[in-house]
Formats: sequence, C-alpha cells, structure tokens
Amino acid sequence: MPVNFLNLKSQIQELAETAVSRRSDLLQKRTDCFALLVKYAQDLVLLQKSVEEAAAQNKGLRCAVPVNESLTLHNSVVLPAPACSILGADGSQINPDPHGSALYGLVNVGVFTIKPGCGLAPEIKTYSKLLFDEDLHPSGGLASEDLIALMRDVWERKILAELAQNESAPLVTLTDGPLELYHEPRQEKEFEHYFKQYLSALDDLALNQVITAGYVDRPRADLVVKLLELVAPEHDSSGRPFAGVTDLQLFETILNPGERSAVFKLQSSSADAFSNKKALHFFYINVGSEGQPALARVEVPLWVVEDSQAMTTLQAVLVEQSRLAGTRPYPYPLIRAHEIAVVKMDDHDQISQMIESELLNRGLPPSFNSNKQSHKQHQARGRM
Repeated sequence: MPVNFLNLKSQIQELAETAVSRRSDLLQKRTDCFALLVKYAQDLVLLQKSVEEAAAQNKGLRCAVPVNESLTLHNSVVLPAPACSILGADGSQINPDPHGSALYGLVNVGVFTIKPGCGLAPEIKTYSKLLFDEDLHPSGGLASEDLIALMRDVWERKILAELAQNESAPLVTLTDGPLELYHEPRQEKEFEHYFKQYLSALDDLALNQVITAGYVDRPRADLVVKLLELVAPEHDSSGRPFAGVTDLQLFETILNPGERSAVFKLQSSSADAFSNKKALHFFYINVGSEGQPALARVEVPLWVVEDSQAMTTLQAVLVEQSRLAGTRPYPYPLIRAHEIAVVKMDDHDQISQMIESELLNRGLPPSFNSNKQSHKQHQARGRM
C-alpha cells in the first residue's frame, strides 16, 4: 500500500475542522478589507504615497499601486470585439534527466492564430528546440528546471515578436501565466542572459504596438489586499491584518460578467527590471456569466495601459474568446495553444529513441537508463 490511509483519516478530519473555523475568520477579514477598498476608492494619491513610503522602508514590498481609476471601478465590456488578429502561445518542456538513456532537454511552443469574423481558418504552428551541450550546461552544471522554464518563456515571447511583424494591427497576443516570471530577482549569470532576451522580445512587441497580455486563471494573489493593509488601522501593530484574504475575494463582489477592475501598477523588487514602456500593470476581469463568475488577473505592460482603444479591445477579446469555452470560461486561443504545445510521454520516448538511434549510427556506444531509473520503470509497469 503506497499511502497509509489510516494515518491520513484523522489528519483529514483535522484539516476540515480547521477549514471551517478559518472560514469564519476570513469572512470577517474580507468584510473589513472590502470596507477599506470602498473608503479609499478615490484617495489614489494617498495610497500612492503610502506605497512609496512603505517601499522606502521595505525594498521587498510587493503590492498593487493605483494608477488613475477608482478602486471600485467595474468597467463594462463592449461586444462584439473589434476585428483583430489573436495569437495564443503556450509552451511545455522536457527537463534533462541524468538517469535517462540520453541527456537532453526540450522546449516546445505552440501558437494558435485566429482572426474572428474574417472567414479564414485558424492557423496552428509548433516550434521545437532541443537543448544540449552549452544550452544544457550554461555554467558547467546541469541546467535547472527553473532555467529551462525561463528558456521556454523567452522563446514564447521571441516567437510572438517574430510573428507579429507579419500581422496587421490590431494584434492581440495571449500567454498563460504572468508576464513578471519571478517574484524575486534572479541574480545568476545564466538567468540574466535569458532574461535580457525576454525583455528584448517585449521591446519588439512594444515597437509594433502589439496588445500583449499574460492571463492568470483563478489567481491567488493578494496584491490589492496588501495595498489596503498599508492604510488599515491595525497595520503598525499586527503586520498582516488581512492575511489569507485574496484579491479575487474582493473583486468577485464588484465585477459583473464581462467587467474589468481598475488597472494597478505592480510594485515589487522583481518588477523594477521592467522599465519604461514595459512597466508591469494588471487588472482583474470576470469572463464568466450570471451566477457563474470566473475571475482572472491579466498582466499587461504600460504601452497597452496607455492606449485606451487597446484596453477596450483586450477586454472584449478576453470575454468573447473565454465564452467559446462554454461552462468553464478560459480564452479559447490559450486552450488550443496548450493542446498544440504539450509534450506527451509517447513523444518523450520517441525523441529519446531518435537520439539513441542517431548516436548508434555515428558509432557511439549504446546508452542505458541508470539502475535507479530501470527499477522505477519496472515498478511502474505494475501500477495503474
């Protein structure tokens, strides 16, 4: 038996009891936090100064900063969305396995292009990059999973920037997840190398005035909550008076279907690397329907925020394309991009076999899985 369910039963009961008692506490915190949201909805300058003062004391401060819209704004969507091109991109990866028969990595990016209302069929493209030698050992050691993930994100943006040159405006590009990549700055030399490429790709997108956005489904962030904690009466004494409350819990009571929240700037030590027109901003949006809200956080750079028509187009595209997914709203181009990009186990095995075959053809000795991996695979064959 792989799991001791007898041991877990009492722990699960404890988990449920804790969840019930915590729910009551969170409801009160949420009520108090929402009251502050309403109270300071128009006091944007005061809130901006509060963030500035707090950031001077705490370099790692991570929270929202209001820009020029009321905190309680709920901006209606204008449908149908304007005629435009939409590129959804997603990536997957194979991390190098020291115990496998061949040492390599892979980044796979899928791009789904759709032009609603034009009568043209959607386009599907896949880009696959094998990682070996210098890519796999950037500083002597084996590339980490975080570094491979960064390579994937960089390649997604570089491909979108390249494809954007052949598309007419307005052009919307969507990727899954935040634009920020990391909550904390990464100082390692190899990370800096790829991160510069990431920023360069964003510059290319800005140059072509592409409406680019990162879509975060069911976000757990508390960026606006942390902003409100700076003006909470209990701030100095208790530190995190609204700990456990999320932004989603605040905005789900404000945003009707199709509506977006105010736009906020992201305050964080990591976001400092996104300078000038790349400065990171975000808003919340309800792409659901009446009785079935579906909130997401959307990250956008400053050049999109400054273009009111771009913001209108983006909001309409997100709502319209999410409704195509039916009862589980999510942007359709991202659904398709994920389907295109995902690397299945059969693909993984076939790539390994192709590499092994090519090495044998060139006179190199056959490679084998490590003893540890061989035993794992033998055990897996007996499992459901």
